[in-house]
Amino acid sequence: MPKTLQTRLVEFAASLRNAGAIRSADVEHAFSTVARHRCVREFRHGPTRIRVSQHELPSDEVLDLIYSHRSLLTSTGQDGDPPSSSSAPTLMARMLDALDLRPGMRVLEIGAGTGYNAALISAITGGPVVTVEAGEATAQSAAESIRRLDLEHRVRVVHGDGYLGAPSEPPFDRVVVTCGVAGVSPHWLDQLIPGGMILAPVAHGGVHPVLAVRSGGDVVSAKVLLWADFMPAAGPLRPADLVSHDPADYLPSAPATRIADASPARGNADYHDLWVFLAAHDPRITRAYMADDSVNTAAGACALRTPRGTAWVQDDGSITFTGESRVPEELRTLVRAWVSSGRPALTRFTATLSLTMSKQPLWVPCKWMVSS
Repeated sequence: MPKTLQTRLVEFAASLRNAGAIRSADVEHAFSTVARHRCVREFRHGPTRIRVSQHELPSDEVLDLIYSHRSLLTSTGQDGDPPSSSSAPTLMARMLDALDLRPGMRVLEIGAGTGYNAALISAITGGPVVTVEAGEATAQSAAESIRRLDLEHRVRVVHGDGYLGAPSEPPFDRVVVTCGVAGVSPHWLDQLIPGGMILAPVAHGGVHPVLAVRSGGDVVSAKVLLWADFMPAAGPLRPADLVSHDPADYLPSAPATRIADASPARGNADYHDLWVFLAAHDPRITRAYMADDSVNTAAGACALRTPRGTAWVQDDGSITFTGESRVPEELRTLVRAWVSSGRPALTRFTATLSLTMSKQPLWVPCKWMVSS
């Protein structure tokens, strides 16, 4: 017997809680009441483009894909806008929990995407949400989603440069960023209430762990909350000089050598902890891929990239390298430092941020520390 939509939503929210992505009742309630399919007109599933009817309930097969834990690629960027997606609900739920939202809070979102996340925030707070989107077509689509959900009275979609925030709308209790940025815009801090928080995926080692950023006097500090990766932001939020090698820049084919049992990192949790540690200790750590399959980056793409060669540490405990043999030895030294430090989890990392001296400055991590 086909599921009713309400049954599907409740089961979807329960599956996120069972997966450990949801801790609070308010976040679970939001996922059980906000219809994700009303925010998605089409998405890619492998090579197939799936259109989602907004005039009748889509088929169970389409709904099964939408109400899963997967991200949905909703725009490839061929229309001139930056690529866009609906993030994996497990990550969305963890970020919403981390925001520590309360009734009546005012929230600024950078990166509207489909509008789904802004709708979830509104369901939790009942307060005003302003969501800023750089892509014109994406912003228009998000606004249509908000209208379909009958939330125009609480959620406003703005087409504009997220770097500027929403200067006519502050103050905000929270700022949440849903695209990968090189640093935190000073405008967001200016638009935040005292004691407020910014949650942002900030570039670090070629990925975007989620940082909780707070300002106290002249000091801006951050704490790593979650492992994540996001589509990169456009414009001044991600200047090329502040971001390590582009992962799309595939390294040319070269002979590769594998060293077994070179790292104790096994499985995703340890591997992500190690990755954050390595990038905090060496700016050459990045995400790297080969032009061929000589290095199995599906087992981990965290790499020490140098002019003399590249070495990957992988989640089976091996190190694979191309180029000079001293490159993997440098990487092994860093791995041993992680071990001797007690293999700290990524959530123990904090950072002090400094303001870049550029035309459009950003607050970026400049000093990493491990809390006790």
